[in-house]
Parts: sequence; C-alpha cells; structure tokens
Amino acid sequence: MKKVLLSLVILCLVFSANAQRLLSWTPEFPVDNSNLSFTVDCNKGNQGLLNFEGGNSNNVYVHVGVITNLSTGPGDWRYVKFTWGTTDPLAKATQLGANKYQYTINNIRTFFGVPAGETIRKVTVIFRNATGSLKQVNSDVSDMYLPVYGSTEYGVRLNLPPFEPRYIPWVEPINVAVGGSISITGVASANSNLTLKLDGTTINTAANANTISATPTIATACTHQVMLEGNNGSVTVKDSFSFYIPPTTNVAALPAGAIEGLNYNANNTAVTLVLFAPGKNNVVVVGDFSNWTNQCTYQMNKTPDGNYFWLTLTGLTPGQEYGYQYLIDNTIRTADPYTQKVLDPDDQFINTTTYPNLKPYPTGLTTGQVSIIQTAEPQYTWQVNNFVKPDKKNLMVYELLIRDFTAEHSYQSLIDSLPYLKNIGINAIELMPVNEFDGNESWGYNPSFFLLLINIMAQKIN
Repeated sequence: MKKVLLSLVILCLVFSANAQRLLSWTPEFPVDNSNLSFTVDCNKGNQGLLNFEGGNSNNVYVHVGVITNLSTGPGDWRYVKFTWGTTDPLAKATQLGANKYQYTINNIRTFFGVPAGETIRKVTVIFRNATGSLKQVNSDVSDMYLPVYGSTEYGVRLNLPPFEPRYIPWVEPINVAVGGSISITGVASANSNLTLKLDGTTINTAANANTISATPTIATACTHQVMLEGNNGSVTVKDSFSFYIPPTTNVAALPAGAIEGLNYNANNTAVTLVLFAPGKNNVVVVGDFSNWTNQCTYQMNKTPDGNYFWLTLTGLTPGQEYGYQYLIDNTIRTADPYTQKVLDPDDQFINTTTYPNLKPYPTGLTTGQVSIIQTAEPQYTWQVNNFVKPDKKNLMVYELLIRDFTAEHSYQSLIDSLPYLKNIGINAIELMPVNEFDGNESWGYNPSFFLLLINIMAQKIN
C-alpha cells in the first residue's frame, strides 16, 4: 500500500510540474522516430493567444520545424512543415479549454521528412492564429524548442520550478524570500540513481527511480544553484539552474553631481550608473563583469525618496566595451535608456563591412537589448576645421537612407559617393534617422534609446 501511495505522489508531482509549464510534452524524453504530443498553456509565456479560443474563426495552428546537426543556430529551422499564415487543416491544434492547445506528431523523423544520417536535436514550435498576426511563444517572444534525444541516450532534466522552452531552457522568475522554500522536481529518461543538490549540498536522493523532488528552505540571500545528477550505471549526466534572492536594498543618496544614465569617473576605470525606477524594490546590474549572473555585489543602492537606483562599477579597463542590463525586481530585464550603443540579437545580420569589429551579442547569456559601457571612449579627430556651410537659402538637399543608398549599406560607401552627389548639384545631405529603432528593418521613424541626446542637450542648456 505504501508503494502505491508513493507512486501516486510521484505521479501528482510530475503532473503538477507539467501543468505549470508553458509547454509540456509526452513523452518527457522524446527520441528520434517516436511520437510526440505537446500542449501549450497560453496563460504563460507572451500570452499571445490568451482568451483567443472560440469557434471555427478562432482556430489555432502550429508552425513547426526541427533543429538538426546541420542547423547554424536557433533561427535555422529545417524541414518546416507548414506555410506561415495559411489554414492547412493538418496544422490545426486541438483546443483543450482553459487557454490550452495540443498538437500531436506521429513519428518525428517521418513527419518532417528528415533524411537518414541527419541528427534531430530539437523540435521548434509556435502556436498561431490563422493569419499569423498572433502567436504564442516564450515571454521574450522567442520560439519554443523541445529537446529530442538519441534512441539510447540517457538524460535528466529539471522540470520544477517551471522552465520556458527557449533554445537554452530558462527558469521562470522565482519569487521567494529568505526563510521561504521552493519546490524542485527532476526527471530521468530511465530508472537510475538521482541526486538533488542545493549549493553543492545534497538535499535528496532516489535509487532506481525516474523522478525526484525536494522542497528546501532558503536560508540566505544572493545567488543559489540547484543541481540534478543522474547515474544509470554507465554515465553521469547533470542539469542545473541558478536563482537569486535579493538582499535588503541599501538606501543611500546619489553621489554628488550624478545624473541619470552613465557617469564616467575621471580615472576612466569606474562608472556610476543611475536608473530612474520609482515604485520598484530592487535592481541588480548584470553584464560581462558578472558573467551575466545575478550577484549581490552588483545590487544597486536606492535613494531615500525611492525614485532612483545607483551603483558605481570599478576596476574597468579604459577603452574596453562592457555589455550590461538592469534586472528590476527579478523579473524585468532592460538596457540602460541612456546608453550610446545597443547590442541586439538581430546584430547577427550586420556584416563586417557595415560595422567592423562589432561587439558580439551575448547569445545564450541574456535576452533583449543590451547597453554598453566604455570608459575612455576614442574621440573622433575632425579633419576639416574650416568647413563653411552652404547658404541656407540655396540648399539642394538629398534625403537618403544609407541602407538603401548603396549596396554596402555603410557610411564609407556614402563618403565614396560624395563626388557623385556633388556633380549632380547636391550641396547638403539629410540622413534619415540613424539612431537605434525597434525591430530589424525600418526607416528609423520608430526610434528608441533617445534619452542620451536629450540628457546632453539638457546639460548644455543648464
């Protein structure tokens, strides 16, 4: 009887873990040539299809493909099954109610038509409406990915706390205070010896089992790591995640003369960051200097009026670029609105001719746009100091977008074209917006990160 009750408890724990996930699937460890059924919960993620369910006019469809050993990255879907924005009946998902939809694939390799010899590593998934104007994906609007294992591969995975199925699985924010507890569940692809550890200390073990759980009490603030280890007698495999509990926020006045944004120190090895964030409880700076992890060292001070957070970063190398973001209340991740330079996941499409030596985006370490710190930034040396502007009453203005003006899409190609413009009578150029904008392609009339210029102008006026 005890064994029956224990089995029921384990099943309930596994069901609970699945029920709370944005995307759950059966089997837990799908392999090549196996069937696969997956269910999305639109109450989670980006909530793109939340409360969308209804009659035939509100059908939901899937957009699916695979990542294989030949894929070049997360966006390189192969053997995509359906055309976006069409209503192929074979792509229709089953409505389960409560904002959940399900889809089943019979034999992964056969369904996608993947040739023999090519290894399937992930199934890529998007749920969408008929036109594709709405889609249900991760909270950062990235695609969803399900792992596919080799037929004899042994694997373990942490399922609870809930994870979003990003290309690199991402644990959802854990809101727990010191003295509170978290629920942890791990699963294995076969019965084996399982161990759960918190900060290196074993908190539970299970022999000859395919699931393990624990509910440890968190005694201290700052960064913690949960580790699941599995050993099937032949190999040991691991899965892990880290989470952060902010300590009590220190209250301190802004340093004298500090303004919103970046305040570079005269010695070029430090910068004071100031963020306007009224109504927030804590802010941590994450970046290259912290390996993109939350650390108590980088928790910002809060001003007595509760409106500003600030922190002075020291030990910076003059001239070196550092990527950074603000993590607000352990849920909001944002770049500094006053940054001079923005890194974006779409930077992968910028070629080296357009922007030589562009700092790489920290793929896999963070999401969203990334701001840049650079002390002792190289200054431009003006080569023409006696430039005379043409008479404003006699301007012949050429408005152009650099992206479309030349095939190279670069400022240098524009400079090389100046003799041509001069020959056709042009004596002034009006560049269409050149600052950061939302999205990947634009004429620039949807600008973002505009506060730096405003701040500089305000200082000059004052």
